[in-house]
Amino acid sequence: MSGFDLLTIIVLASTERLTLRTTIDLLLKNCRSEDIKEIIIFLISSDCPSAETAEKICKDPSFPVPVRCAVQKTPGLSNAVYEIPRLVESSHFLIIASDLEMDPLAVPAMIETSRKHPEAIVCASKFREGSQREKYGRVHYLCNRVVNAAVERILDIKGTELISTFQIYPLWLFKEMDFNNPKRTFYEFTIRPLSAGKEYIEIPTKYKKRTEGASNFNPWRYIKLGVNFISTALHERKRLRRSKS
Repeated sequence: MSGFDLLTIIVLASTERLTLRTTIDLLLKNCRSEDIKEIIIFLISSDCPSAETAEKICKDPSFPVPVRCAVQKTPGLSNAVYEIPRLVESSHFLIIASDLEMDPLAVPAMIETSRKHPEAIVCASKFREGSQREKYGRVHYLCNRVVNAAVERILDIKGTELISTFQIYPLWLFKEMDFNNPKRTFYEFTIRPLSAGKEYIEIPTKYKKRTEGASNFNPWRYIKLGVNFISTALHERKRLRRSKS
């Protein structure tokens, strides 16, 4: 365990161009450079639509902190979450999408909270009291709330945003959790430390539906995602019971 030293910000990018640049600009404008180790633009592939924009951004010499690109090695969101911490050389890291649905303006408050509670996971939640949601569809909302409630009940944990990675996460905690299955890392990312009793703090944030490219929400894909989360929660409960017996 250690205190808050520096933060590495991982910006996920696949099809974004304008919003990728806006995300970087907002982070650099609103976060203190002395808090940031580096910003890594994490590309889904080397030839994805975001790649050209990312390359131009990384060549910009005017930034007050280092900005570099990295390319995902194995396809899939869970594999991405498994790979990302292995790029980190700071005490904490943050994962944020580049579509502006995750609000970069929430990051300074997240950093301040993480400085005060360096051992905690700090999550920006669009369901926390005081949050705002703009054009968040009813079906999307219902699916999210049902899955979140199921995971809470299965593992007897509390959180309004258990299936999000918009978090500042201590690197030591990720290593301690021993995520050894890349296909499950995304699903275990929040629920494993919470079920182990680790500190988890939520702050409200603003959600706004993306304006560039198609929405990531697909009801059938989200149902599959929800089934995987619930299955992972059941697996985690079984693992915990075995460890106590």
